[in-house]
Amino acid sequence: MTFSHIWSDRWSDPRVIFDGLSDDYDRYRPRYAQASLDRMLKRVGATNCVLDLGCGTGILTRALKPMVRDALVIGADPGGDMLDEAARSDTTNTIVWLNCRAEQLAVADDSLDLMTAAQAAHWFDRPAFYEESRRTLRPGGTMAILYNNRVRGEPVAEAHEAVLEATTPGYTREYRDFDVVMELSCLPGTSDVLVDREVWDWVMTFEDFIGYVRSTSHYKVACASSSEENMLIAYANALGPLAQEDGTLHVPYETIVTSARFG
Repeated sequence: MTFSHIWSDRWSDPRVIFDGLSDDYDRYRPRYAQASLDRMLKRVGATNCVLDLGCGTGILTRALKPMVRDALVIGADPGGDMLDEAARSDTTNTIVWLNCRAEQLAVADDSLDLMTAAQAAHWFDRPAFYEESRRTLRPGGTMAILYNNRVRGEPVAEAHEAVLEATTPGYTREYRDFDVVMELSCLPGTSDVLVDREVWDWVMTFEDFIGYVRSTSHYKVACASSSEENMLIAYANALGPLAQEDGTLHVPYETIVTSARFG
């Protein structure tokens, strides 16, 4: 079985995808629903070592640390800019940050109780990533793939996707769609594949939404193809009519956690 991704084919080096975006990424990206994280860790049970893979600026990594206070928590990412921001944002100085790729993890065999990949798995060479998961997770360890997704069909989500499709060469709103349950279920030795979904409402200003957009790889490509001025005009025209009376945008989101036991 092979897995490929249409958007990641556009990038030859995963280390530079988010170069220059780390400040906006850490400031404007949505956090994960706390209820989802609580349920995930309840399923995992006793936890001594956690690896958050594709950690970016450490948004999920920092959220997990106080929840597994006595465990070793590691954040790993191939992007130097992202890891620098992660280290700056780690005010506790208790998280270990590793510069490595999902396909070649710099951790020992059978060393992890929990591996998470949040907003990142679509970038991986997933067959190689799953092999590394099998190598590094202890028997009975848990893999969890997390996504914060805009709820499709909602007005702001649809307007945002329409702007990207009109301005970003090669973009499609299905760019990170893959069947997580199918992939985890088909792996040898996995069991207890579960899906947890928490729906919530993200309320933000137009400026905050643009900050979020600036943190994406798609916007980076769109500005290179057109201009940032044109992009801002396009978003103002698309989102202005959707603002509430107080000027805020309401964006329904869902935190989806798909987990499986290995071994």
